[in-house]
Amino acid sequence: MTIPIVTVVCMDESRSILSREVTVAYYLPTQHQDQPPLPLDPDIIMQEWPATIVYSRSFSGVTDEHSIMNELNMLAEVLGLPEDRLHNPFIVAGYTSPAAANRNNEIWFLERQ
Repeated sequence: MTIPIVTVVCMDESRSILSREVTVAYYLPTQHQDQPPLPLDPDIIMQEWPATIVYSRSFSGVTDEHSIMNELNMLAEVLGLPEDRLHNPFIVAGYTSPAAANRNNEIWFLERQ
């Protein structure tokens, strides 16, 4: 498995509750990018993400709704974003096994084009 494991998350309209429906993405190593393996499951799709600027904040520990919302708000505060300008969707990137006790994670805001 490649890292980071990237989870695209949306919030509700009040920007206080995380959607339970997420998109999980994995980085495809360079040697497979010209001819990626084709998924057997029709629900799995290949997407190419364009180059962009990412604003991120590292944190460790569990990634539950409370910790994600806390880190999301702290990143927005550091960037000087008012609450109504929080990026939606945003990304949670995990760099260690979800089973690990002390996980290494990041919250990402992608610059809006």
